[in-house]
Amino acid sequence: MTAESLSPFLDPASVAVIGASRSPLKVGGSVVANLRSAGFAGRIVPVNPRADSVQGLPAVASLLEVRDGVDLAVITVPAADVLSALKQCVAKGVKGAVVISAGFREIGGEGARREAEVREWVRDQPIRVLGPNCLGWIRPGRRLNVTFAPGMPDAGGIAFISHSGALAVAILDWARDRRVGFSLFASLGNQADLDESDLLAVAMADSETRVIAGYFEGIADGRRFLEALSAAAAVKPVVLLKTGRTPEGARAVSSHTGALAGSDRAFDAAIRQAGALRVETVEELFDVARGVASQPLPRGRRLVMVTNGGGLGIVAADAARDASLQVNPLSEIVRRRLAEHLPANASLLNPVDLVGDADASRYSDALHSIGSDCTDALLAILTPQAATDAASVARTIAGSTRGWPIPVLAAFVGGARVAPGVRVLEEAGIPPYSFPEQAVKTLAGMARLAEGRARVRKPAAKIVDSSVARRWLATLDPGSSRLGMPELAPLLSAYGIHCVEGCVARDAEEAGVLAERIGFPVALKIVSRDITHKTEVGGVALGLGSVSAVREATALMLRRVASRRPDAAIDGILVETMAPAGKELLLGGVRDAQFGPMVMIGFGGIYVEIFADTAARLGLVSPAEALEMLSELKMAALLNGARGEPGVDREALAGIISRFAEILVDVPELAEIEINPLIVNPNAVIAVDARARRSREG
Repeated sequence: MTAESLSPFLDPASVAVIGASRSPLKVGGSVVANLRSAGFAGRIVPVNPRADSVQGLPAVASLLEVRDGVDLAVITVPAADVLSALKQCVAKGVKGAVVISAGFREIGGEGARREAEVREWVRDQPIRVLGPNCLGWIRPGRRLNVTFAPGMPDAGGIAFISHSGALAVAILDWARDRRVGFSLFASLGNQADLDESDLLAVAMADSETRVIAGYFEGIADGRRFLEALSAAAAVKPVVLLKTGRTPEGARAVSSHTGALAGSDRAFDAAIRQAGALRVETVEELFDVARGVASQPLPRGRRLVMVTNGGGLGIVAADAARDASLQVNPLSEIVRRRLAEHLPANASLLNPVDLVGDADASRYSDALHSIGSDCTDALLAILTPQAATDAASVARTIAGSTRGWPIPVLAAFVGGARVAPGVRVLEEAGIPPYSFPEQAVKTLAGMARLAEGRARVRKPAAKIVDSSVARRWLATLDPGSSRLGMPELAPLLSAYGIHCVEGCVARDAEEAGVLAERIGFPVALKIVSRDITHKTEVGGVALGLGSVSAVREATALMLRRVASRRPDAAIDGILVETMAPAGKELLLGGVRDAQFGPMVMIGFGGIYVEIFADTAARLGLVSPAEALEMLSELKMAALLNGARGEPGVDREALAGIISRFAEILVDVPELAEIEINPLIVNPNAVIAVDARARRSREG
């Protein structure tokens, strides 16, 4: 439905410019000038009540005076007149409008009120609106440029969606110099109607688009975005850059999970789940997009490099290892083939060093000897030496690798002497990069993208009947917002998460009785909704082996905590069975304002916020997805067993993560919940301590 509703933007037969100016230096005039200079084949209708003609075209005073239909309108009038112009569009039957006009919520006050009015009005209208306050829209394959930015990019396979008009202008200028082509180019502006999710759906359905690239500063609707992104990434590669990595908005946190989470973390989880790729810089965004637009995705992480400069080969090899690409030695068969053609002082390893006097024929011999079967990607490196003819080498690289089912990238390092070769590569569809590290990073991004898209994502299925959660909620004190292990243990157990046995004692005497009943050794923990970090106030005692030891430790703990936190309400002492030995993990969940339930797993204990080694997912999580989360941890090797220590039961742990995610989905009243520590070993997964915060609505 979205792609169909945006057909006026994709291939209009007629465009009206409301606010068209006779001067191409003004916004309304520059749009008319761009349409004409781009060679738009359709009808251009300038709308200007004070002119009979605009830039040589007949003008009308009002859109309503146009005799024939109009497919797309571009609005550049003052902000106060935009809604009136949109109403004329609807009256005329126009189905799409680009509102370039500024003066809306970006200026606050009256501008914000105007935008709210437009947003409310357009919701029920038969028109789709891009903007306001946007650069505009470009469809190079249709010679359609309804922006006020000078120049027209080439047609190509990249669909670019941007929240920033200023960045979009810079990218247009950069792209023309490097012959980067676009299938569509959209600046979203304030998104009173169309947003990033709509444009993802359009690019997904567009036959001219090979890769979708986006620059985002925020997400209008997180859950809708995840749905649109997942659908798009299943069909085409999606590469995104999002700014603002710090958590947006203030949140009262009562757990490690809340401190580590944030809307940016939720965005990152959405990217991973959808099989898209998130990059860190604008340069990387377009490096990867260029690579994917013209080259196949790699089959794996093996990389072979061919160079005429040994030093640059070493630089590339180091960069490849840092990017987790595999720089493996070539097979004996390939080395023998290379030896038949290369001089004795050439290196037959990987990188293959053709030495400084290498000409085009030597590159050809090397590439034909290597072939595409022994690697997943190839990088050709050239530096201008005495015998170098960059254009001939570039033509040879393009011809020798034509039809290869793997990506071929090039790094032509230099200036004027390699420039002719760079142009040849661009025309041949082989992305040229200025330095080897840039090309290697691009290939690493392409490999991550291929891996993300290759993962089979089956929707997670519910395991536990959610009615158990409602029954548990009914047992809670309605006025209690902070929950501890005593309140949470029944909920966790109902979802199949084993908890250590424990009871709450009111004083030292009762603690001794409970400890004897539970069985020694035991652990003691302070119970207080006001204390998040128990160890920091002396609120934990472990390995107590007798009644007297328990009573003594309890009395000491109560005095110590009261002294250190006189403001905290103490509800008692939790007496628990000592947990078995194992790895300490944190399993937590928060309810993100944009994306909803988000589950995180990482190494826990008292240093969890320092290490910040966690993986996150949104909504329900299947056991298979949970296993992927475990593999993403920096210290994942410890779960498999390291330095003589046994590994943990990863399958059982994945099942616990999956059921924990169900809790967060089933109990929307929980703003935060975490188990820390969650003890895992080869035989068991046990929740030792837990805390949660109920939302005010809960």
